[in-house]
Amino acid sequence: MNYSKERAEYEILTILCTLVFLMFLSFMTGMGLTDGNAYCTYALQADSWRQGRLNLGQDYVWLELAIYEGKYFCSFPPFPSYVLFPLTFIFGHETPDTVVLWMVDMLSALYLYKTGLRLKLPARIAMCQAFFVLFGSNLVFVMFDPAVWFFAQAMCFALSVTSIYYALCGKGGISLFLWACSVGCRPMQVLFLPVLLILLYHSVKEKEPDETWYIRIVRKWYWALPATAVAISYMVLNYLRFGNILEFGHNYLPEFVRAEHGQFHLHYVKDNLRSLLKMPVFAEDGKWVFDSFGNLNMFIVSPILIVAILVFVYSICKKSFHLAGLNGLIILLSVIYMFVVVMHKTMGAWHFGNRYANDILPWCYLGVCMVISKYPRIAKYQMPFAIWGMCLNVIGTVVVYNWL
Repeated sequence: MNYSKERAEYEILTILCTLVFLMFLSFMTGMGLTDGNAYCTYALQADSWRQGRLNLGQDYVWLELAIYEGKYFCSFPPFPSYVLFPLTFIFGHETPDTVVLWMVDMLSALYLYKTGLRLKLPARIAMCQAFFVLFGSNLVFVMFDPAVWFFAQAMCFALSVTSIYYALCGKGGISLFLWACSVGCRPMQVLFLPVLLILLYHSVKEKEPDETWYIRIVRKWYWALPATAVAISYMVLNYLRFGNILEFGHNYLPEFVRAEHGQFHLHYVKDNLRSLLKMPVFAEDGKWVFDSFGNLNMFIVSPILIVAILVFVYSICKKSFHLAGLNGLIILLSVIYMFVVVMHKTMGAWHFGNRYANDILPWCYLGVCMVISKYPRIAKYQMPFAIWGMCLNVIGTVVVYNWL
């Protein structure tokens, strides 16, 4: 079979399997493709912009809204509203959020697969790697429900994966642009900028091996322009709404205004760390108790994180210090990321698993794929982790969404 044809067939299969998986979750939870979205904060914000208003115009008591100078605002970073804004001219605030979310998920699947190919994984392994992180992690819980919290997280995942792919391709302008968009979904993605810059630097070095390092950087200054434009849009919007270029609105949520220690504080670390690493709870009859508010160990619900650590150790044992160095950086940044998370007052509220750890998955996936691309024989040893992750997350998601 023609090699490019085989890759294209696997690409189609990857997207099709993702669609089937989403349909299965929809059937099992009752979350239909055409259902309305009660937690449509992003659509309300986008529709307010269409009407020439920065605030939402009224209170929506079931939503987490920032209250500033007597007005009600979206309390989350704004990028998903950028995506929904054109749709408000057709649908108003009743945008087809679930349809958009499913498209985002299929985009994630496609670029996870393409990233594997870019790292020279065989097509079948690249597809399996994509399924492992997409279907075998706690991302399952957020990938089909367009509620404001999950919508942003799924979109951030897709944008991070695509930014990684284009960095590997040496396309710095679009890579940094997509990364800036991901920051507009989950601001702490800013931590992973060094990883992208390293990937981009090596792509330039391969093409221009005789240039000095600073000339390579200076010549690509224009790569920063699209990302800068996106960052400026955030800052202008923040300033116009809250008088602070760095304030997205979360600090003005009533729960954080009233909190003794504010939104982030070391006071929260002990309890939140316990939630982040919480082991399963079993009933007297031996059945696993799925608690929709209790959280669950992030390594148990997203076992690719365990694989990321194992391949890091493997690369050290094999003396592949370049791979070990990049993986070590990814793990270090992930640890910093999760430490900031446990400093937050809440750990995700209603959900199965530990969804805040989803934000580091694209980067850990990159590290895993890079090691496997050099040592493909170890790919098969991921299978027990993949099966575990898929079974647990599908069952846990169905149980929690059905309040069983």
